[in-house]
Amino acid sequence: MNTDFRLRLNRLSKELDDFYYQEFETEQAEYSKNKQIKQDIVQFMLEMKQYSEHALIDEALNLIFHHTGSHIDCEILDEIMLPVIEQNIITPELIDKNLRENSPIGRWF
Repeated sequence: MNTDFRLRLNRLSKELDDFYYQEFETEQAEYSKNKQIKQDIVQFMLEMKQYSEHALIDEALNLIFHHTGSHIDCEILDEIMLPVIEQNIITPELIDKNLRENSPIGRWF
């Protein structure tokens, strides 16, 4: 596994963790930042598919699911996951299963 890839994933994880401690002037600014970080994670997964880095893809997916805990997060997920579905990284059924089993939103299922 490429060390640069691991560092990138760690940076994305930290950026997502730090997001929750930031203050935003508007709800739209908060939404945009949340979506931007998660889109970066999706882009990371697409790049890792090119290198057959399946373990990093799984970690990136878990990172997104772990940080999907509200209806806003689900809305963002719906908006950003199409490329990973189209690239056969994950199916819609597995997304639903992971939301139920591996995300804070699972408490509502």
